[in-house]
Amino acid sequence: MKRRDEVLVGLTTTVAVAALVVGSLWLARGGLQPGYPLFAKFTWGAGLKQGQPVLLAGVNVGYVESVDIQSDGLLIVKFRIRKEYHVPRGTTATIEPNGFFGDQLIALHPDKPNIQAVSEGDTILAGHPTPQIGDVLARVDTIAGRISVLTAALNKELVETGGFTEIRQAIRQSSELMKELQDVAAQQNAELTKTQASIRRLANSVDSAQVDSTVRALRATATNVSQLAADLKNTTDKLNGVLLKASEGPGTAGKLMNDPAMYNDVRALLQRLDSLTADFQKNPRKYIKFSIF
Repeated sequence: MKRRDEVLVGLTTTVAVAALVVGSLWLARGGLQPGYPLFAKFTWGAGLKQGQPVLLAGVNVGYVESVDIQSDGLLIVKFRIRKEYHVPRGTTATIEPNGFFGDQLIALHPDKPNIQAVSEGDTILAGHPTPQIGDVLARVDTIAGRISVLTAALNKELVETGGFTEIRQAIRQSSELMKELQDVAAQQNAELTKTQASIRRLANSVDSAQVDSTVRALRATATNVSQLAADLKNTTDKLNGVLLKASEGPGTAGKLMNDPAMYNDVRALLQRLDSLTADFQKNPRKYIKFSIF
C-alpha cells in the first residue's frame, strides 16, 4: 500500500512538471493567439533557438517559431507577432543577446514612426548587428595588448634609460631658473624704484624762476628770428624788383641783359681795351713822344 502511494505521487509529480513545461512553452508561443508569421534572414545566428522572444522597440510582441539554414548558407528565421501588434514598414531585424547565458532574441527596430505596417508573411530586412560579448572581449583583448606594448615602451624609455632621472633634473633646473628670474626681477624692481626717486628729487630741485627766465629768453629769440626772417624776405623782394626792372626796362642794363648783340659789342670793346693797355705797357714810346726844342 505504501509503495503504491509512492508510485502515484511520483506519477502525479511527473505529469505536473510535464504539464508546467508544456504550458510554459505554449504560453511563450502565444497561447490561444499564435499571431501572424514574419521572416528574417541573417548571416549568423549562434544561440538563436525556437521559442525565444521577439521585441519591437523593446516590447515583447512575439516569439521565434523556427530557425532553418538555406542552401546558400543564410539563416531563415520564422517568427510570429501577436495580432494586436503591427510592425511598421522600414523596420529592420537584428539578433541580440538575451542575458549572460548565451540566449538570443530577435530585436525589431522601426526606422521611423509609420502607420503603414508590413503584411503577413513579409521578410524583414536584417539590420546592423549589435556587438556581441565575444566581440567586446576581443576588442578588450586588443586594447589590453596595445596598453601592454605602450607600458613596455614607457618602461624602457623612462625607467631603463633613466628617463625619470632626466625629468627630475629638468624639473629641478626649471625651479632654479625660476628662482633666479624672480631674484633678477626683484633687483630690477629695486633699481627702478631708486631711479624714480632720483628723478623726483631732480624735478623738485629745479628752480621754477630759472625755468621761467629760460622760457622767456627762448620766446625773445624766437621773436628776433621771426623779425630777421621778415626783414630778409623784404630785402629779397626788393632785390627781385630791382632785377626785374633792370631786365624788363629800356635802359642800358636791360639791353645788356636782354640784347645779345650789345653784350657782344661791349665784350669786344673790353677785349680791345685790354689789348691796348697791354701794348701801352710794353711800348709806351709808341704812344708818348717827348722832345726838347
